[in-house]
Amino acid sequence: MTSSPKRIALVLPYYNEAGFILPTLAALAAQDTRDFQLIIVNNRSDDESPAMVEAFLAASDIDYRHVTEDTPGVVPALMRGIALATGDMIGFLNADTIYPPQYISRCLALFDAHPAASSVMAIDLYHPPASAQARRRLNRVRFASRIMPRKCHAGTYAQAWRLQPFRAAGGFDSAIWPYVLEDHEIMVRMMHHGASVYDRGHYCFPSTRRTNSGAVSWNGWEKIAYGLLPARAMPWFFYRYLAGKFARRNMLSAALRNRSWQ
Repeated sequence: MTSSPKRIALVLPYYNEAGFILPTLAALAAQDTRDFQLIIVNNRSDDESPAMVEAFLAASDIDYRHVTEDTPGVVPALMRGIALATGDMIGFLNADTIYPPQYISRCLALFDAHPAASSVMAIDLYHPPASAQARRRLNRVRFASRIMPRKCHAGTYAQAWRLQPFRAAGGFDSAIWPYVLEDHEIMVRMMHHGASVYDRGHYCFPSTRRTNSGAVSWNGWEKIAYGLLPARAMPWFFYRYLAGKFARRNMLSAALRNRSWQ
């Protein structure tokens, strides 16, 4: 389905997500704006999810492109979507994350309210927004974003960027960073392009299966080092230190397909 140009392109890669993707698509269909194009990328799924996706989207009023990326791994799938993106902004979604109805309109409003910002980041919640647990999570992430403004406090599924500087910095690219934690690495290249905006009214709800992802993430010491090292040390930390460690641990982006961490 195609229509008039949209302000933001939303890239949603998926691989064998038959058990999760329909609620995510339903959440997108319930958005209070249609000023977006969904670029949904099938990363060589061999379950029924491609047919489910196409049937749902064809029956919806969402402006979408449903394409395939044959190279295994989330980064190649993201690259495919980035290449097709048009508009002023680009956002990234996960196939197992629920986005509230105001998610996209609030994202666009925050970009408008902060014209010098390079990105708008949602806060991941695991409890109802009015709950004490959610309020603590919102406060904690916003505090971290204030004391470490040039570091990442949101997963790829919660990120949106101004498209032109994002592409100028290289975007997600396997030739630059083929490993997991692409959501943090991209900030190394984008931190000089403008601030990241975190707002307590902008959040999403990832699947709880992603709270057990240690097998495809950094270890405790690496995470502590990320928090303690100054922003100017991040190029060294990622490209000289983490890259070698991740290569030896075979933590390529394609490792996420194994899902031993569910």
